[in-house]
Amino acid sequence: MKLNQLRYLVALGAEGSIRAAARALGLAQATVTQGLNELQAGVGVVLLERRGRGVQLTAAGTELLEQARSIVGQVARAEQSLERHRHGGMERRLAVGITPWVGQTLLAPVVSAFRKALPHVGLEFVDGFAALTYPRLREGSLDLMIGRIGSSPMLQGLQAEPLFRYEMTVVARAQHPHAKARSLAELLQSDWILSHGQLENESVMQELFGQHGLEPPHERIQLAHSGWLALALMKRVDMLSYWPWPLLETHNFNADFVALNLNERFAHHEVGIVRRAQEAASPAAALFIALFREQVKAAAQSADPAWKRFFYTLDWLPGET
Repeated sequence: MKLNQLRYLVALGAEGSIRAAARALGLAQATVTQGLNELQAGVGVVLLERRGRGVQLTAAGTELLEQARSIVGQVARAEQSLERHRHGGMERRLAVGITPWVGQTLLAPVVSAFRKALPHVGLEFVDGFAALTYPRLREGSLDLMIGRIGSSPMLQGLQAEPLFRYEMTVVARAQHPHAKARSLAELLQSDWILSHGQLENESVMQELFGQHGLEPPHERIQLAHSGWLALALMKRVDMLSYWPWPLLETHNFNADFVALNLNERFAHHEVGIVRRAQEAASPAAALFIALFREQVKAAAQSADPAWKRFFYTLDWLPGET
């Protein structure tokens, strides 16, 4: 087994398809396919089964995937440790996943304070969608995430500290022809752009349509693995989306978009700090978390009407008053 082959397997497990895995890795699909075929031939066990146009992990493949995640993560952390020693023991980089509405509201003061305290540490930010960031956390290419806390199966190998809860809602640009719709049934022939990974697709479809007795309009749904991209498209195209209520209070959103006043109600999700399980935060990560908590509390206590509207969309969780 070669490390690159195990990385391909980890990406496949995270993304749900070879095409998506190749895209996430920045490689050609043929390269990933060849690597997985060579892995399967090398171990002499069937790891993948073709189902329709895609592939599915066998029991052996699923078991190897868990080992591969551990191996890839250990190698990444070893590389980070060596990198620190090459620079006199100091951290040189902190990679953070940030959910879009947190990035647009609470992040800027945290970055300013962090840069003043640790100017030698470079920051790298990644759109904080769970389907994209959780695998990177396990692998070690991300240090922490501030964003949605996923289900227990998604959190395998990770730990989460909840901060607050928010409600999801259907949104559209104010000029959308169905902006005044009152039910989901009126929206089934509209185009949608959603932001989630393939592995979350079934749960999102159930949450958005299935629980309301509706068949998801799969042919109308597009996916964007970037909140900024989805936002840019919605400003120019009549697409609907499914977003956290707090996003409506950000400056990039509230002037152009509206929450549809639908009869249906939608799920509540939790936002918090997600890190690798049973692993202490590095000094840089610990500082970033502390500064973020300070900024949240300062904003929540602000008399600014904009902050008051923003925090009205959030429910504080026990211990985060």
